[in-house]
Amino acid sequence: MKPKSTTIHTPIFSSQAQKLVDSFEGAEIHGKPKGASRTARIINEVFCVITEEHNSDSPTDLAYQLHEAASYFIKTRGQMTPTITNAINLVLDGLDQHLSSVSDVSKFVFDRCEKFNLQSLDNLKSIQSHGSSLLENGMNVFVYDYSSTVAGILTYAGNQSKSLQLIIPESRALNGGLPLVKSAISSGHKVQYITDAASGQQIPSAKVVFIGAESITNLGGCWNTTGSTTVALLANHYNVPLYVPTELMKFDTINPPGSIRTPIWKDIPAIKANDPVLLDKRVSVEAHDLDHVKAELITAFVTEKGILSPSHTVAAAQCIFS
Repeated sequence: MKPKSTTIHTPIFSSQAQKLVDSFEGAEIHGKPKGASRTARIINEVFCVITEEHNSDSPTDLAYQLHEAASYFIKTRGQMTPTITNAINLVLDGLDQHLSSVSDVSKFVFDRCEKFNLQSLDNLKSIQSHGSSLLENGMNVFVYDYSSTVAGILTYAGNQSKSLQLIIPESRALNGGLPLVKSAISSGHKVQYITDAASGQQIPSAKVVFIGAESITNLGGCWNTTGSTTVALLANHYNVPLYVPTELMKFDTINPPGSIRTPIWKDIPAIKANDPVLLDKRVSVEAHDLDHVKAELITAFVTEKGILSPSHTVAAAQCIFS
């Protein structure tokens, strides 16, 4: 049997659409990470641009272009987080039942994208409010790796005149610490920037620990940046509550109930670029792409539905995707 091709077909985007795509593709490597929720909204903007620029009278041609772009995003960005696949499926579900005219397709796409984006922004506002309720003025807060959702909570807390003492490791696997530092100081917080190896020294002084989530597993845990398991284990050891702010949209709808994905062993470009000696062919700079943080290490998820235990988080997510 001939093996399936692993080649990913890249659509030809217009200059306007390509500019949007370039805003999130490879952004982590260049120190300008975009959160999964924001990326999903940008992808919706791409769908709208494709629809606006369509110049034929064929609704099926327009639908094909949209499906082509959707497939590309699912096979690329969707491999990093289920948010992208979940969002695209929700937005484009039913598209092929609206092919009576180009205007029919256009109305469907614009309405779905607007509805999704508004709901996503409302969800993030709710998460910011719930997350900020856990924080008090002057509190020591340990935050690992960049998460736009966590950054939003810190900004919200700053706007409520809560000045925090933040402990932020470098998160060297993705260089996610510095973008978080920039966001934190712009919100009026004080920052202690530490090496990842110093996490065990500093977590005992924190009142809460925040990490983001690449995805929520159907077992009630989460996947996040390499190093998150170490942070979670230290928080558990020192009895510091660990919270995971995330939209329920990040629930893993791909793997069967009771199972979780297998992590990918891959290069770490953010580290490999630090010194030319690491480029030597005899040197390997690799790790699993993500850490799995088990449910028993998580105090609660901070979601748009409230601050939920891991089991209640799974139940809430299953209601959305049932």
